[in-house]
Amino acid sequence: MRRLRSFLAEFDLAALLGDWPLPTLMATCVLLQWRFLPTLGRLLPVVYDGIYVLVPIAFVCALASRRVLSRLAFVAVLLLVAGPLLYAKSQGWPKTWATENPPHVVVPAILAALVTLASALHSRPRAEDWMLGAGDWRWWGPRLGVAMLIVLPAAALAVVLSPSLQAFYPSDPPSRGSLSQLFLGQLARGAGLLGEELFWHGVMLAGLSRLYGQRAALVITSFGYFAVHKSKPELEMASSWVGAMLLGAACLRCRSFWPAFLGHWPMNATVELTAYALAGPR
Repeated sequence: MRRLRSFLAEFDLAALLGDWPLPTLMATCVLLQWRFLPTLGRLLPVVYDGIYVLVPIAFVCALASRRVLSRLAFVAVLLLVAGPLLYAKSQGWPKTWATENPPHVVVPAILAALVTLASALHSRPRAEDWMLGAGDWRWWGPRLGVAMLIVLPAAALAVVLSPSLQAFYPSDPPSRGSLSQLFLGQLARGAGLLGEELFWHGVMLAGLSRLYGQRAALVITSFGYFAVHKSKPELEMASSWVGAMLLGAACLRCRSFWPAFLGHWPMNATVELTAYALAGPR
């Protein structure tokens, strides 16, 4: 038992928690989402939160604490989230394997969430250090309101003028059947967008700005944001880069990721609702 305690006391994930952990974490999350994400339907937010929320928060907890348990928790969360995706890929399973066997995705995600919660209670990281708090809400609140008065009508007009956007949205197939399904789909999409913005405009933007400066952090995160929009219509892909730069600059100014989420979700809902209104139930 003494030898085991001695080994754990010296256990140090230097390769994961050294000077280059944030770029490594970002590349891992982008790779998982870009190359291995299966077809999930309404299960999409589970994996989105697994990759974009649980892994970064577990990572932040490991950085905030020098204790072995927090570091082991990060590795456990990474394995629980990535394991099913990588195993399915290695077995050559079709991308629909998750919808055919939901427990294979849901159970590991629930376990990862519990481990992440325990790690957060154990290490208690400062949310402000990673732009996860409210930040300077007196600055971003009014400006976000004014921006939404401009962006939401512009998003609706873009759908009206773009056949490709009308054909692509609503992106969740069940949401095309009725308004009630569209509402449920937006709740699920909101959970996914929460994780996406927390990752790009929270943990990654804050960490990379400390490592490389704000300008480099903006460019790196905006490119990653653009990359994961690869399956979207060309108009949306092009605008995602500009939007990510503007949102990133605002988040750095107010030290919070919340403006990005509270701007992104209503815009997505406007696009999907407009496309549904134009085409009707499908």
